[in-house]
Amino acid sequence: MSYLQRFGFTHLPFHRDLDSNQLFRVPELDELHARLLFLVEHQALGLLTGEPGCGKSTALTRLRDDLHPEQVRILYLSDTLGTARELCASIALELGIEPCQSRVRMLRDIQHEIQRLAEERRLDVLLLIDEAQGLRNDVLTLLPQLRNFHWDQRPPLAILLAGQTGLRQKLRLAHLEPLDQRITLRYHLRGLDREQTEAYLLHRLRLAGVDRPLFSADAIEALHTATAGVMRRIDGLTHQALALAATQGTQAINAEHVRQAAQEQRG
Repeated sequence: MSYLQRFGFTHLPFHRDLDSNQLFRVPELDELHARLLFLVEHQALGLLTGEPGCGKSTALTRLRDDLHPEQVRILYLSDTLGTARELCASIALELGIEPCQSRVRMLRDIQHEIQRLAEERRLDVLLLIDEAQGLRNDVLTLLPQLRNFHWDQRPPLAILLAGQTGLRQKLRLAHLEPLDQRITLRYHLRGLDREQTEAYLLHRLRLAGVDRPLFSADAIEALHTATAGVMRRIDGLTHQALALAATQGTQAINAEHVRQAAQEQRG
């Protein structure tokens, strides 16, 4: 018997992307969202970091869904392993510009198009670079140039770099100081605490049709310890623990189920 049948789920509780209105909300994510909206409004440069699975994608999805396309043009890039010219080509394509061989010319064309969107269509532009820890150093040094418009005006371009923790250390390198000094928003996402882990667990169970406690207090403690409160890890380990409990014919999940599931995950 699958654990859906045993526990009465309407669907797999941790194997489904959520709509924006279903996302788990904690004060930290609400604060982050407010800061990201501020970054876009004021055309600033920001840095969002965190371990894989800690909620960066959730935060970016919420930001995207809250930005009206008639007010903000989002240029989203996630292929970050290329050269500076390839980055310019990707931005140009996002803007509907035909890339050329000259990086200098592409940079000028990009700036002209962003300026046109700001002046003629009254659009803010957000360049969102996901997985930014993969950017080469020479690519990172290019980013301040993207925001070099007229001396006497605020650049009509917001840039958000989102990536793993190592990106913070990379930006401390001496030759990247011009970029680091321009960053006005820095936010590092951490895992959920123990109470938030329990609330997240109950939230996902309810969305899947189960409104009763399935996990004992010691199971939740073990789950938080094993995952450090990282939501993606919670999803995977909880799925494994539920499947294990179902095969054993139990009606609830205890700490031993969680520990055994974690051991199976490690192989």
